[in-house]
Amino acid sequence: DINPEKAVGEALDLAHGASYLDNIDIRAEGFEGIEDADVVVITAGRGRQPGESRIDLARGNIAVLEEILDAIRPHYRGAVVVVVSNPVDILTYVAMRRLPAPHTKIIGAGTALDSSRFRYLLGREFGIDPRSIHAYVVGEHGDSAVPVWSMANLGQIPVTRYAPPGGSPLDEAARDRIHRAVVTAGREVIQRKGATFYAVSLSVARIVEAVLHDEKSLITVSSYIERLGEVSDVCLSLPAVLGREGIREVLPIALDETERRQLAESAKALRKMLRELGY
Repeated sequence: DINPEKAVGEALDLAHGASYLDNIDIRAEGFEGIEDADVVVITAGRGRQPGESRIDLARGNIAVLEEILDAIRPHYRGAVVVVVSNPVDILTYVAMRRLPAPHTKIIGAGTALDSSRFRYLLGREFGIDPRSIHAYVVGEHGDSAVPVWSMANLGQIPVTRYAPPGGSPLDEAARDRIHRAVVTAGREVIQRKGATFYAVSLSVARIVEAVLHDEKSLITVSSYIERLGEVSDVCLSLPAVLGREGIREVLPIALDETERRQLAESAKALRKMLRELGY
């Protein structure tokens, strides 16, 4: 933390509950503490202020991130780096460019949370455990995020065809409503309580768990995409296989025509912002 005393306080607050956990060591350290780390998680940054543009938020948080990366670089020994700060796709790209690491070791939290929100909303709509729903959100973690309806399934049943007891399949209006709810979910929480904490923490913990345990699990995270249609050189979210070395593979995903267009637009928006930011 930029405030060392706060970092010590947070570590102590967690450590005081250590007797209820597995045998772990919780402590606050300087950047030298990452030398033997397997995973480094970067959450530093500030939230968007009222009336502030996304580009201004990006500039401010890029400055914070660049300072952190410069401090990390002398101590970096090949850990997987997980970027959480927003705009996460932009900052993941900056980390990928500035750290001496294979791009497969730089992961953005991306749409892991959006995908969880998508499943939650579908589960609530159908009255079904969201863990039984396989559905992903791809592209930008932001306004141009793309829920992949064409591949969303409940068991082997496409969610677009599923009709709950006494109900009917989701029509276009219902799908649009859920799409908007996915994209605006974070803003709704922020308006009500000032910031998001818990769901994003669960999403990041899931990413770290997949890496540390070499799970080879499929999670939608932001990573470097050399080329996507007409757009190249961006970071955005697609389903990726995660293991100890970071991103083992980004899976090709079969989208319908509308989703392909939306994903291309998402990639173009990210590349445009990167250009405006000097990347």
